[in-house]
Amino acid sequence: MIDSIRARRRHMNLESLERGSDEVTRQLTADPSASPIAAAIARDEAAALIRAVEELPREQREAFLLQVEGDLDIEEIARITGSSFETTKSRLRYARTKLRQTLKEYA
Repeated sequence: MIDSIRARRRHMNLESLERGSDEVTRQLTADPSASPIAAAIARDEAAALIRAVEELPREQREAFLLQVEGDLDIEEIARITGSSFETTKSRLRYARTKLRQTLKEYA
């Protein structure tokens, strides 16, 4: 789900995703060829993803967004956040695990 949403929102910035605004949801689900039902499902999935990311602990959310939105590797994230490589790797692992659990109904 994250990969498909990522492909539709390359132009979005980190702040707008963290805010979880209606505009973000609209941008994530914008597909003029989608049926109304498919569009509603996509909006629901996008909103669930935004909520799940917002619910992550700050350090995990920061690392996750830097990787997904910033397309940064673990070493770059560690340097930016002032954390060790292993701490950053753990934060990303915990973030992905929590997101998988939270979003399992959408899989």
